[in-house]
Amino acid sequence: MKPQHRGLCPGFSRVRREIEPRWVSEYVSNTYAQYKHAYRVPLGSIPEEITKIYGATKGRRVYRPSRPEVDAMIWTNKFLVLLEGKIFKIMDGIAKLPVYKSLVPVTPELEEWRGTPIRMELLCVQPLPWVQEAADRAGVNVIKWAPRWIQEIWQERDKYWTPEAVEKREERKKVLRSLGFD
Repeated sequence: MKPQHRGLCPGFSRVRREIEPRWVSEYVSNTYAQYKHAYRVPLGSIPEEITKIYGATKGRRVYRPSRPEVDAMIWTNKFLVLLEGKIFKIMDGIAKLPVYKSLVPVTPELEEWRGTPIRMELLCVQPLPWVQEAADRAGVNVIKWAPRWIQEIWQERDKYWTPEAVEKREERKKVLRSLGFD
């Protein structure tokens, strides 16, 4: 009989590393420290029926899980910056930012900034030529910023299929199976 593991989902064996939030916050601290900024800013409107039931303030909290979030928003003297950080799935960032920009005018929390110019920034480790071309067409500014610890994570990816890494993962899976994880 396999042991019961409360609070663990079957098939998940390791704690997720939250790399991008740390990276984004370091970048904002280094680049925009003098400006008001916020992280994981919800965007988009709140359905009227939610507002009618809960009121405006509680309705925003109730509906928050259903709203997309931009990694960071910065309020400068001249424009709003929508910042999305992507280490590996860069295409996701290019695709998300124009959608986020379109949601700013209908976001109740941003009402006082309606009409303010919006700058879209994609933070990435190493922009490939197609990334820059696609971003230029979408009006997204690509920012290459990779402190040493991010470069190390980037390099880990290249080692994923080496014989040593495959062997290490197989050994880890064997240990986890012996502990009752499938």
